Amino acid sequence: MVAGIIRQLIAMNFHRPIVMGARGMVATGHPLASDAALDVLKEGGNAVDAALCASAVLSVVKSYHCGLGGDLFGMFWSAAEGKMLVLNGSGRAPKNIRRELFPAGIPHIGILASSTPGTVGAWHEAAARLGTRSMSDLLNPAIHYAEVGFPVFPHLANVIRASHKRLGSEPVWSNIFLHAGKTPEIGDLLVQKDLATTLSAVASGGQEAFYSGEIGRSIVRVSEQRGGCFSLDDFREHRARWEEPLTTSYREYDVCVPPPNSYGLLLLLQLKFLADYDLAKYGHNTPEYVALQLKSKEEAWRAGNSWIGDPDRYRREEIVEFLQKFPRDYGHSAQSAVVNHGNSTTYIAVADQFGNWASLIQSVHQSFGCGVVVDGTGIVLNNRMSGFNLISGHPNELTPGRFPAHTLSPALILKERKPILAIGTPGGVGQTQFLTQTLCNLFDFNMSIQEAIEAPRWQSEKTGHIELEGRFSDEVAKFLLQNGYDVKIRGGWEFAFGGVEAVLLHPNRQVLMGGADPRREGYATGC
Repeated sequence: MVAGIIRQLIAMNFHRPIVMGARGMVATGHPLASDAALDVLKEGGNAVDAALCASAVLSVVKSYHCGLGGDLFGMFWSAAEGKMLVLNGSGRAPKNIRRELFPAGIPHIGILASSTPGTVGAWHEAAARLGTRSMSDLLNPAIHYAEVGFPVFPHLANVIRASHKRLGSEPVWSNIFLHAGKTPEIGDLLVQKDLATTLSAVASGGQEAFYSGEIGRSIVRVSEQRGGCFSLDDFREHRARWEEPLTTSYREYDVCVPPPNSYGLLLLLQLKFLADYDLAKYGHNTPEYVALQLKSKEEAWRAGNSWIGDPDRYRREEIVEFLQKFPRDYGHSAQSAVVNHGNSTTYIAVADQFGNWASLIQSVHQSFGCGVVVDGTGIVLNNRMSGFNLISGHPNELTPGRFPAHTLSPALILKERKPILAIGTPGGVGQTQFLTQTLCNLFDFNMSIQEAIEAPRWQSEKTGHIELEGRFSDEVAKFLLQNGYDVKIRGGWEFAFGGVEAVLLHPNRQVLMGGADPRREGYATGC
């Protein structure tokens, strides 16, 4: 890898520079979040402090993608504890939900599409165990941007414009995201006064202000008014939970992800399948190489489908045994399910000078979640209930009080039992596919972190179908067509192909390197 890094730094075969620093490194889905997190590191905070600060800022500048009404998964390396920790900050289905409410299937719009929000609980759980700064302090930059506003960037303007027809009749949404009834222009300031007040209440009252106080009661009132199923008990009983990571070896690295209900397992399965092949001999993004990677995705999905659901449905030992046996012996999968896959997600990678690492991802699932903004709070509620299915006996069957499947799949990679890479991406079901491709670029083709992120990508949302970025050679599409695939060619740098952010430890173990994806608004910065 050392030779590859030096070669790429000299050649600069990529659009963005590799950012390097010795004291800390941040890569997030928006420059304002990255800057706020870097300030935390410069002031002596650790990686978890910085990641939580970035998470809060993203909850303002990307409140259509993530926030207090959404969910969060975090992978952390604690230098003090000397181990990997996983935080599941997702929410459960309301206790009063009934499948009879969905004769036409689970919707992705409306209050019935929302599960109990988990982000705020995860913030405070992570800060209490691993942070050095109070959440009250870490929320200040987010409160500032909500109170005084921030410039509308191109993608936000496009999402508001696209959502206007669907949500423009919602007065709460319109009062926040429209200016005098019109969609904002790029560069206009977007102010979210109610969200600033809500964040201030959480800063002063902690997670109790959200789950046991007036904020939670406001969400339940809106649910009751709109025919939803939320109760105060759903909020009072919510807890973020610490879990053990799932891990597999790939080349000389240990790749770690959250266990189900996260889709992270599928990343491990894809890598396990590919580990038996010498990918360098195929050549990067040759027709045969892309076909092999596509097969790894299909085999991983076929095998892993029966495990992606509520984590309390099976024992950890069972899933570890399954992972160890794949791909040679994995039995038969449960019936496949079609769900609404959102790509409205944002990711954060941070490493500090003390040896702490954070790999954190958060989402409301689809843009503006279920379309409900809670009056007086500025909170956009998620539509994660559409992650369930209605197949009897399926591990992801809609059940009161259960966790739905989550595409959210942050990763943390170790070498010789020490962290060397935090990496993740938005992109719905494409997340594990984009991460597999990027990790192979790094570990099999010795690319720099930025070149690995910028290389052309493909994605496949169903068996037999593939979408290619337009930068692949014509031979790739021809080969896949000849082998029976439905092939769609898209633009060269499309939003739909994710937004990988990453922090990588230099082989000298003294310097941290950050990479961010030009397909979205991601930004890396360090000190």
